[in-house]
Amino acid sequence: MAIAESALILAGFALAHAAWSISDAPDLLVPLAVLERNGKRELMRFEADTQEEAVKRGKTEMAQLPEDCDRWAFAWEGLLNDKGNKIDVINIDIGIKGVKMRVTIIQQFEPYLKRKHFRLLGDPEIAIDGTVQDPKKSKDMLESVRRGYLNTPRWPHSGTAGASANPEADSG
Repeated sequence: MAIAESALILAGFALAHAAWSISDAPDLLVPLAVLERNGKRELMRFEADTQEEAVKRGKTEMAQLPEDCDRWAFAWEGLLNDKGNKIDVINIDIGIKGVKMRVTIIQQFEPYLKRKHFRLLGDPEIAIDGTVQDPKKSKDMLESVRRGYLNTPRWPHSGTAGASANPEADSG
């Protein structure tokens, strides 16, 4: 299952922006979308009274984007249930013009509030149509996502934000 590299790079850019947005704040991520039209990027934020309402509003807007949008990445904060343990995640839903496949990048993280230190935990995972892909088979896709966030100007490459998506680099 091939996913356009440009969409994966855009997802990496959105992941970097989302991580940067919450890297030194106790607040939840305000859901955001990055759209590409004719090679130009546009950032949108979705504020509401609750996180659930903001995510719903963002997903609704992504489903109704006009035909001139080539690709989009929608970032939102959520919780992953792992055997009864709640794990904080940044989800990046990807949309590509003319493609019906549902693609989500899932990045676990430790929130700033936990230890006054934000950090990403491990490598992102890729889910296609609701199924998490084998990391060995999605290696090339993950490399495109990684290029997207490492080439983002605001990406916190060092310091308290801890930029690595490599668990060996995050020893704290």
